[in-house]
Amino acid sequence: MLSAAYDGSIEFESLPTDWADRMARRIETGLLAPVSRRRANYVVRSRSSDAVTFSADDFWTAFNIGLNDVELRRADRNRVAYHASFSRWAAYAAIQGLAVAVAVLIAVLLLPGGQTEVARYGGWGWPLLIILLAFFGLVWPQVLVVTHRRFASRALERIVREAVAT
Repeated sequence: MLSAAYDGSIEFESLPTDWADRMARRIETGLLAPVSRRRANYVVRSRSSDAVTFSADDFWTAFNIGLNDVELRRADRNRVAYHASFSRWAAYAAIQGLAVAVAVLIAVLLLPGGQTEVARYGGWGWPLLIILLAFFGLVWPQVLVVTHRRFASRALERIVREAVAT
């Protein structure tokens, strides 16, 4: 459930024989918005008549979109199966969550009055702060992964449908 990978399939009324070429052309010209690769710099890793694999080619694409590595394969006459992962996106989310938690902890420890403010909550101050930092540093990135999987799969399915239809 906490995996940054997902599988699925897309059914078409009629899957064209050149669907893989159409998809590769879409990837090469701009995956999200045709003719724009600014935030969606993807490269085709392999292509055959029945399969296409592609991946994010730079940090910003991997971080902004989250379709890091995708494999599309013809499953039968009218269906394309996919396996995708956003492991780099998940790693960036975890690093970002930990960085924010560490920055807050350092601020509380080093800024004048920080420790006093935590102590104002009595015996609950430090445990509450540690629980909040642990939640946002360790648990929240996993919540983001679970949430992002659904949006990433929907985006991938929409893109594949658009690319195959053109």
